[in-house]
Amino acid sequence: MKIADIRAHVMNVPAADGRTPRRNWVFVEVETDAGITGIGEATTEHHEMAVAAQVETALKPRLLGMNPMDIEHVWQLGYRDFWWKRDVVHTSAVSGIDMALWDIAGKATGQPVFRLLGGRVRDRVRCYARADLGLDSLEAHAAQALEEGFDAFKHGHGPAVEPFVMDEQVDVAVREMTRLRQALGPDAALMIDCGGVFSPVAAHRLMRELQSLGMFFVEEPIEQSTVEPYVRLKRDFPGMRVAAGERWITRWDCREWFEKQAVDVCQVDICHAGGISELMKIARLAEVYGITIAPHNPYGPVALAAAAHAAAAMQNFEILEHCRLRPWFDDVQTLRVPLSRGYVDVEELGRRPGLGVELDMELVKSRPYQALPPRRYEGPDGAIHLY
Repeated sequence: MKIADIRAHVMNVPAADGRTPRRNWVFVEVETDAGITGIGEATTEHHEMAVAAQVETALKPRLLGMNPMDIEHVWQLGYRDFWWKRDVVHTSAVSGIDMALWDIAGKATGQPVFRLLGGRVRDRVRCYARADLGLDSLEAHAAQALEEGFDAFKHGHGPAVEPFVMDEQVDVAVREMTRLRQALGPDAALMIDCGGVFSPVAAHRLMRELQSLGMFFVEEPIEQSTVEPYVRLKRDFPGMRVAAGERWITRWDCREWFEKQAVDVCQVDICHAGGISELMKIARLAEVYGITIAPHNPYGPVALAAAAHAAAAMQNFEILEHCRLRPWFDDVQTLRVPLSRGYVDVEELGRRPGLGVELDMELVKSRPYQALPPRRYEGPDGAIHLY
């Protein structure tokens, strides 16, 4: 069996208002001469067309004719055959192809991917919801998530104050987290995604004011260019779990953070960090340091399926992000990820070869790329905020 073709498809998905571009899902198809086609996902926030071009113009010519079952060989070639090894465009392209190869391997052997990864260590994969549905209030989002069976919820730092004043943003974040805790009740897991916008001083204040809310974890409280501020934050708040890592690329980016015990929860993204192959390696490295894995995953159904298979076979898995971009998330799947009541059913995944998800490619092709709005915070003096 040989790789006969590799194709990248970019599908625009709007926000809940049906107009504003929210995501451009990047799906990767790897076709073999044996009639088996695997599907992967390489979605990013921005850079989507560059990722698609990297798949088709840089990686495809190198990989045509290779055995798709030689997944590690393909990964190593994809990683090491380039001078710039760790950037989000290239490693996202590698990630999408890697997922598709695991899908092929499962289909060729009649096995679900998690069995090829060593077999399951859990019966279900816990997911958390976000405020994705365009409802009128945080309370309505919380109530809907609970009604759907989710027992965990994550929200951002709240609407950005304009101009951006850090102390005011801390106030907004604390108020919104307080409202959510009241709406969710004491038992649901509550997380905040700070997006790296706070300075170390502001992050310390935020952590102090969130302590009473029983946070499950605090995500990216500080920008991640340097590790030392995270070390200090963890030292000063030993009772609160700190999460980071969605922008880390491969195990080499993770190494220093793990060795310095700078995080409690690693949030590497299966679409960026190197695919299924690399996510499993990162998880095993994290396990040595007592760090759990909660994959960053606000993307499409193939990323959800791939991350769920990895989580099923991963001892130190914590929880998986799920972005409910309806109706597109459901409509694009002709064979759906078995997600119900806040969990992916591993037993049901085990009845399907490969990743166990299939897409309506005509729908994918009918939704062409649209540029996402920029994310930019400006201070009172007009300078762009450092984050």
